[in-house]
Amino acid sequence: MSIKRLAIAGIIAAALTLTACSNGGPTNPTTSPSETPTPTPTATSITGDAPADENEAIDKAEQTIELLLKINAEVSAAGGTDPSPYDAVATGNALEDLRADANRIANGPILNEDGESIEGQATVEGSLVFEPKTAYGQEWQGVENGLVIVPGCLDNSGRLITTADGKPAMTNPNPRNEVEYHVIFDADLKTWLVTDRISLGTTC
Repeated sequence: MSIKRLAIAGIIAAALTLTACSNGGPTNPTTSPSETPTPTPTATSITGDAPADENEAIDKAEQTIELLLKINAEVSAAGGTDPSPYDAVATGNALEDLRADANRIANGPILNEDGESIEGQATVEGSLVFEPKTAYGQEWQGVENGLVIVPGCLDNSGRLITTADGKPAMTNPNPRNEVEYHVIFDADLKTWLVTDRISLGTTC
């Protein structure tokens, strides 16, 4: 199984823009179109027994990355104010980075295209895309293939970010960069968790 198109919040974080549409029919008198509730982030995990072999470990790791990116999009779309769903799919450095990312979405600051640091909630259209190149398992805390490393290319060229002042956010002139996801199997929780996303310092 391979990861196809996956979305994740990037270094300059922001919320997905939600577009409300009306069918022209009667509306709820207590809820205006501008007050449409945002989706509740999915709080779930990839669980099960320890992997039987490397193929199963890779499959579970890829499912975990996919779920993480789905939750990341939902947290961003909800404004970044509740990062708690990340606890179900991330730990360690990854969890710290995701929580910090959600805080930037909700509060700023984010640099706009003029290099100004803007406080307040930002929005984003589009998404990051992760293109895996390969994956392999290693022993982790006594579990064979309990750590899976997934190198690949993270592409942010399709992500359009707007800061709270209505201006486009400053963008990376090199939008495609090599990264490496680390996913572990927590034997106590019987849960797969993304523990890190490492930038390899090269473009792709």
